[in-house]
Amino acid sequence: MRTIMIVTLLVATTSGAFAQESNEVRLKPDTTTAGGCWPVTTRDRVVVKMDGGAALKGTLLCMGPEEVMLTGSGTLALSKILQISKPRDSELDGMLKGAAVGLLIAALCAGECETEYLVRATFGYAAIGAVIDSLQGNEKVLYRREQKVAVGFRLRF
Repeated sequence: MRTIMIVTLLVATTSGAFAQESNEVRLKPDTTTAGGCWPVTTRDRVVVKMDGGAALKGTLLCMGPEEVMLTGSGTLALSKILQISKPRDSELDGMLKGAAVGLLIAALCAGECETEYLVRATFGYAAIGAVIDSLQGNEKVLYRREQKVAVGFRLRF
């Protein structure tokens, strides 16, 4: 009975690991600003790569057709931005979630399981969580400027 309960609990706690997060960033028009900047519904940290090679980090407050507003950097012209992306989370996050599953098993055993088994299970689940998190390529690109293609001809005599 205990084995069935542990397996059921493991399936229930790990099923959320395979859920997909929506990549959609929805914009709502802001009628209070004259510049036409729309507030962004996501409040995650973003990395803004500029033309000169600089990368700015902050929270994207609003985005318009010609400019974006970033916390700590103010208003940035969209014509000077190469890419806006949400960085991926670290493998430590997955490792901690996996270790939590192992510790949950330890709590369910309530002192009846062998310590060696619990330690190996905790480290095993931590490793599985780190591997799953490292295999996920979850860096999301919110904006990427299209590269302009130019063709030139030169005639020499």
